[in-house]
Amino acid sequence: MKFIIFFLIIIQYTLFSQTLEILYEDREPYIKTESNTISGIVATPLINAIKNANIKITLIKKPSKRHLFEIKSNNKAICAIGWFKNNEREKFAKFSNFLYQDKAMGVLVRKDNPLITEISDLNTLLENKSLKLLTKSSYSYGTYIDNKLLEFKTKNKDVSSGNKTMIKLIKKKRADYMFFSYEEAQLLINKNSDLIFLAINDIPKGNKRYLICSKKTSNKTIALINKYLD
Repeated sequence: MKFIIFFLIIIQYTLFSQTLEILYEDREPYIKTESNTISGIVATPLINAIKNANIKITLIKKPSKRHLFEIKSNNKAICAIGWFKNNEREKFAKFSNFLYQDKAMGVLVRKDNPLITEISDLNTLLENKSLKLLTKSSYSYGTYIDNKLLEFKTKNKDVSSGNKTMIKLIKKKRADYMFFSYEEAQLLINKNSDLIFLAINDIPKGNKRYLICSKKTSNKTIALINKYLD
Protein backbone atom coordinates (compact mmCIF):
# COMPACT_ATOMS: atom_id res chain seq x y z
CA MET A 1 0.00 0.00 0.00
CA LYS A 2 2.82 2.39 0.91
CA PHE A 3 4.50 1.61 -2.40
CA ILE A 4 1.31 2.46 -4.33
CA ILE A 5 0.94 5.80 -2.51
CA PHE A 6 4.61 6.60 -3.14
CA PHE A 7 4.21 5.69 -6.83
CA LEU A 8 1.17 7.97 -7.19
CA ILE A 9 3.04 10.84 -5.54
CA ILE A 10 5.94 10.38 -7.99
CA ILE A 11 3.55 10.42 -10.96
CA GLN A 12 1.87 13.60 -9.72
CA TYR A 13 5.21 15.28 -9.07
CA THR A 14 6.47 14.34 -12.54
CA LEU A 15 3.28 15.60 -14.19
CA PHE A 16 3.38 19.04 -12.65
CA SER A 17 7.17 19.43 -12.72
CA GLN A 18 7.08 19.16 -16.52
CA THR A 19 7.17 22.39 -18.47
CA LEU A 20 4.17 23.10 -20.69
CA GLU A 21 4.94 24.93 -23.93
CA ILE A 22 2.47 27.69 -24.79
CA LEU A 23 2.43 29.27 -28.22
CA TYR A 24 1.20 32.79 -28.83
CA GLU A 25 1.27 35.58 -31.38
CA ASP A 26 1.07 39.28 -30.54
CA ARG A 27 -2.43 40.46 -31.34
CA GLU A 28 -3.63 43.46 -29.40
CA PRO A 29 -5.76 43.87 -27.41
CA TYR A 30 -5.93 40.10 -26.87
CA ILE A 31 -2.23 39.30 -26.44
CA LYS A 32 0.93 41.39 -26.32
CA THR A 33 4.50 40.69 -25.24
CA GLU A 34 5.38 42.49 -22.05
CA SER A 35 8.88 42.05 -20.56
CA ASN A 36 9.23 38.32 -19.80
CA THR A 37 5.54 37.56 -19.98
CA ILE A 38 2.40 38.41 -21.93
CA SER A 39 -0.72 40.39 -21.13
CA GLY A 40 -4.05 41.32 -22.72
CA ILE A 41 -7.74 40.56 -22.37
CA VAL A 42 -7.15 36.91 -23.33
CA ALA A 43 -3.61 36.37 -22.05
CA THR A 44 -3.89 37.90 -18.58
CA PRO A 45 -6.61 35.54 -17.21
CA LEU A 46 -4.59 32.54 -18.45
CA ILE A 47 -1.26 33.73 -17.02
CA ASN A 48 -2.91 34.44 -13.65
CA ALA A 49 -4.49 30.96 -13.60
CA ILE A 50 -1.18 29.29 -14.48
CA LYS A 51 0.64 31.18 -11.74
CA ASN A 52 -1.99 30.25 -9.16
CA ALA A 53 -1.90 26.62 -10.31
CA ASN A 54 1.91 26.61 -10.03
CA ILE A 55 2.32 25.13 -13.51
CA LYS A 56 5.68 25.60 -15.21
CA ILE A 57 5.40 27.04 -18.72
CA THR A 58 7.58 28.21 -21.57
CA LEU A 59 6.07 30.98 -23.67
CA ILE A 60 6.99 30.71 -27.35
CA LYS A 61 6.17 33.53 -29.76
CA LYS A 62 5.36 31.99 -33.13
CA PRO A 63 3.18 32.83 -36.16
CA SER A 64 -0.37 31.58 -35.66
CA LYS A 65 -0.25 29.50 -38.87
CA ARG A 66 2.16 27.17 -37.01
CA HIS A 67 0.02 26.74 -33.90
CA LEU A 68 -2.52 24.24 -35.18
CA PHE A 69 0.12 22.31 -37.11
CA GLU A 70 2.17 21.68 -33.96
CA ILE A 71 -0.88 20.85 -31.85
CA LYS A 72 -2.25 18.48 -34.47
CA SER A 73 1.16 16.77 -34.75
CA ASN A 74 0.74 15.78 -31.08
CA ASN A 75 4.45 15.23 -30.48
CA LYS A 76 4.36 16.74 -26.99
CA ALA A 77 2.26 18.64 -24.48
CA ILE A 78 1.80 22.01 -26.18
CA CYS A 79 -0.95 24.65 -26.20
CA ALA A 80 -1.81 27.89 -27.99
CA ILE A 81 -3.70 30.90 -26.69
CA GLY A 82 -6.92 32.45 -27.92
CA TRP A 83 -8.30 29.98 -30.46
CA PHE A 84 -11.96 29.36 -31.25
CA LYS A 85 -13.44 25.92 -30.70
CA ASN A 86 -15.19 24.05 -33.51
CA ASN A 87 -16.07 20.44 -34.37
CA GLU A 88 -13.05 19.89 -36.62
CA ARG A 89 -10.56 21.08 -34.00
CA GLU A 90 -12.14 19.00 -31.27
CA LYS A 91 -11.16 15.90 -33.25
CA PHE A 92 -7.43 16.52 -32.68
CA ALA A 93 -7.20 18.90 -29.73
CA LYS A 94 -8.25 19.55 -26.14
CA PHE A 95 -9.61 22.86 -24.88
CA SER A 96 -9.60 24.71 -21.59
CA ASN A 97 -12.62 26.60 -20.33
CA PHE A 98 -12.99 29.81 -22.31
CA LEU A 99 -10.63 32.69 -21.56
CA TYR A 100 -12.73 35.50 -22.99
CA GLN A 101 -15.90 36.03 -25.00
CA ASP A 102 -15.75 38.59 -27.80
CA LYS A 103 -18.34 41.19 -28.52
CA ALA A 104 -20.28 40.57 -31.74
CA MET A 105 -18.03 40.32 -34.80
CA GLY A 106 -18.47 42.73 -37.71
CA VAL A 107 -16.62 43.54 -40.93
CA LEU A 108 -13.76 45.86 -41.72
CA VAL A 109 -14.22 47.72 -45.04
CA ARG A 110 -13.04 50.77 -46.94
CA LYS A 111 -15.09 53.90 -46.39
CA ASP A 112 -15.37 54.43 -50.13
CA ASN A 113 -17.07 51.09 -50.80
CA PRO A 114 -20.83 51.89 -50.88
CA LEU A 115 -21.68 48.31 -51.92
CA ILE A 116 -20.86 47.25 -48.35
CA THR A 117 -21.31 50.31 -46.18
CA GLU A 118 -25.08 50.23 -46.72
CA ILE A 119 -25.41 46.53 -45.77
CA SER A 120 -26.49 45.67 -42.24
CA ASP A 121 -27.23 41.91 -42.24
CA LEU A 122 -25.04 38.90 -43.01
CA ASN A 123 -27.27 37.17 -45.57
CA THR A 124 -27.43 40.26 -47.76
CA LEU A 125 -23.66 40.66 -47.53
CA LEU A 126 -22.89 37.04 -48.49
CA GLU A 127 -25.51 36.96 -51.25
CA ASN A 128 -23.64 39.70 -53.12
CA LYS A 129 -21.29 37.69 -55.34
CA SER A 130 -19.57 40.81 -56.66
CA LEU A 131 -17.90 41.28 -53.28
CA LYS A 132 -14.76 39.38 -52.35
CA LEU A 133 -14.17 38.28 -48.76
CA LEU A 134 -10.63 38.17 -47.39
CA THR A 135 -10.04 35.20 -45.04
CA LYS A 136 -7.09 33.94 -43.04
CA SER A 137 -5.91 30.36 -43.58
CA SER A 138 -6.80 27.88 -40.80
CA TYR A 139 -8.94 30.47 -39.02
CA SER A 140 -12.43 29.86 -37.78
CA TYR A 141 -14.80 32.81 -37.53
CA GLY A 142 -17.07 30.88 -35.19
CA THR A 143 -19.71 28.27 -35.97
CA TYR A 144 -22.39 30.73 -37.09
CA ILE A 145 -20.26 32.57 -39.65
CA ASP A 146 -18.37 29.43 -40.76
CA ASN A 147 -21.67 27.72 -41.56
CA LYS A 148 -22.96 30.78 -43.41
CA LEU A 149 -19.84 30.87 -45.58
CA LEU A 150 -20.44 27.24 -46.55
CA GLU A 151 -24.15 27.86 -47.15
CA PHE A 152 -23.57 30.79 -49.51
CA LYS A 153 -20.36 29.37 -51.06
CA THR A 154 -18.83 32.77 -50.53
CA LYS A 155 -16.18 33.98 -52.96
CA ASN A 156 -13.04 34.58 -50.92
CA LYS A 157 -9.32 35.28 -51.09
CA ASP A 158 -7.52 33.05 -48.57
CA VAL A 159 -4.15 34.21 -47.19
CA SER A 160 -1.77 33.17 -44.43
CA SER A 161 -0.74 36.75 -43.64
CA GLY A 162 -1.26 38.64 -40.39
CA ASN A 163 -3.82 41.38 -39.84
CA LYS A 164 -1.48 44.20 -40.89
CA THR A 165 -0.93 42.67 -44.33
CA MET A 166 -4.61 41.78 -44.67
CA ILE A 167 -5.60 45.38 -43.96
CA LYS A 168 -3.22 46.54 -46.71
CA LEU A 169 -4.94 44.15 -49.13
CA ILE A 170 -8.32 45.66 -48.26
CA LYS A 171 -6.96 49.18 -48.75
CA LYS A 172 -5.40 48.21 -52.10
CA LYS A 173 -8.78 46.80 -53.21
CA ARG A 174 -7.47 43.24 -53.51
CA ALA A 175 -10.53 42.25 -51.47
CA ASP A 176 -13.62 44.09 -50.26
CA TYR A 177 -14.06 43.10 -46.65
CA MET A 178 -12.85 40.87 -43.83
CA PHE A 179 -14.51 39.70 -40.64
CA PHE A 180 -13.05 41.45 -37.65
CA SER A 181 -13.59 41.54 -33.93
CA TYR A 182 -14.98 44.67 -32.35
CA GLU A 183 -12.09 44.78 -29.86
CA GLU A 184 -9.35 44.83 -32.51
CA ALA A 185 -11.24 47.18 -34.78
CA GLN A 186 -11.28 49.92 -32.17
CA LEU A 187 -7.48 50.00 -32.20
CA LEU A 188 -7.17 49.85 -35.97
CA ILE A 189 -9.73 52.50 -36.89
CA ASN A 190 -7.68 55.10 -35.02
CA LYS A 191 -4.67 54.28 -37.22
CA ASN A 192 -6.53 53.82 -40.52
CA SER A 193 -8.96 56.66 -41.14
CA ASP A 194 -9.91 55.26 -44.56
CA LEU A 195 -11.43 52.12 -42.98
CA ILE A 196 -14.61 51.63 -40.97
CA PHE A 197 -15.97 48.83 -38.83
CA LEU A 198 -19.54 47.79 -39.63
CA ALA A 199 -21.71 46.00 -37.10
CA ILE A 200 -23.76 43.19 -38.67
CA ASN A 201 -27.16 42.95 -36.99
CA ASP A 202 -27.77 39.21 -37.20
CA ILE A 203 -24.34 38.00 -36.05
CA PRO A 204 -24.82 36.67 -32.50
CA LYS A 205 -22.73 37.56 -29.47
CA GLY A 206 -19.01 37.10 -30.02
CA ASN A 207 -17.07 33.86 -30.06
CA LYS A 208 -15.36 32.39 -27.04
CA ARG A 209 -11.57 32.16 -27.08
CA TYR A 210 -9.83 29.16 -25.53
CA LEU A 211 -6.49 27.63 -24.75
CA ILE A 212 -6.18 24.85 -27.37
CA CYS A 213 -3.86 21.94 -26.55
CA SER A 214 -2.44 18.80 -28.09
CA LYS A 215 -3.91 15.44 -27.06
CA LYS A 216 -0.68 14.71 -25.16
CA THR A 217 -1.44 17.55 -22.78
CA SER A 218 -2.60 16.00 -19.52
CA ASN A 219 -6.28 16.28 -18.60
CA LYS A 220 -5.12 17.04 -15.05
CA THR A 221 -3.09 20.01 -16.27
CA ILE A 222 -6.07 21.43 -18.16
CA ALA A 223 -8.39 20.73 -15.19
CA LEU A 224 -6.01 22.62 -12.89
CA ILE A 225 -5.92 25.60 -15.26
CA ASN A 226 -9.72 25.51 -15.46
CA LYS A 227 -9.99 25.50 -11.67
CA TYR A 228 -8.16 28.80 -11.41
CA LEU A 229 -9.83 30.29 -14.46
CA ASP A 230 -13.16 29.73 -12.74
